[in-house]
Amino acid sequence: MCLICERIKMIQENRNPYFVCELETGYVVLGDHQRFNGYTLFLCKEHVTELRHLDKPYKMKYF
Repeated sequence: MCLICERIKMIQENRNPYFVCELETGYVVLGDHQRFNGYTLFLCKEHVTELRHLDKPYKMKYF
């Protein structure tokens, strides 16, 4: 399992201490390593290796 999939699974199991909130197409999380205070990431619920692999309607919501 890749790192992103692990983090998403942790969120779904309520075990990710960096989870901030869930949105329609993804999860907002704080970065594990805070080189810059408040560094956040948006993890897509449909994990793919490239954004171009998402279908167009979903990709437009994600963006």
